[in-house]
Amino acid sequence: MATLAKPETAVPSRRVDDIHDPAYFTGMYAAADDPWGFDSRWYERRKYALTVAALPRDRYRRAVEPGCANGALTELLADRCDELHSFDLVPAVAARARARLQGRPHVHVAQGTFPDRWPPGTGDLVVWSEVAYYLADTAARRAIDGLDAWLEAGGDLVAVHWTGPTDYPRPGAEIGPWLDAVPFLDRTTTLTDPSFSLGVWRRTA
Repeated sequence: MATLAKPETAVPSRRVDDIHDPAYFTGMYAAADDPWGFDSRWYERRKYALTVAALPRDRYRRAVEPGCANGALTELLADRCDELHSFDLVPAVAARARARLQGRPHVHVAQGTFPDRWPPGTGDLVVWSEVAYYLADTAARRAIDGLDAWLEAGGDLVAVHWTGPTDYPRPGAEIGPWLDAVPFLDRTTTLTDPSFSLGVWRRTA
């Protein structure tokens, strides 16, 4: 079952400036509108439902979701957030997500690059769904620096990643232990599935 979780790589995978090559993502979306089956595959729909169910609070004041893709998870997060900022690297994909969420004025979808784009100010929820394993060491440090500056004390980070084989900069199974070592984060939730790992960390004071 786990081997079906991700499609075959349509574009050679490589790093550029310590992040996954943007050409990989544009190539994937050039081959198909929904190359990972975010709307159609049970793996994705079930994972999204579990991600939202793992949120410790009923409501969040202000959230950020990098790598929103076509907005499938964004749509679910929108029901739990007073203000949600989502973005994707590929402009055409961000435009599709924006159109999908156009009836939700509290959701703001833009084009942007993880880990360097953060909305101005701060917030109480960060969602890293299938994005952190694209970061090599330097970019991973920038992601933690950005998280430190943006996530408020008592706020939550949700991270969920496929744990099967990839050629990405880091395995999905390493994301949880990496975040466990961040001094200002305390893990509050762990869900281990045969295909993915999901965790929630709370920002300490």
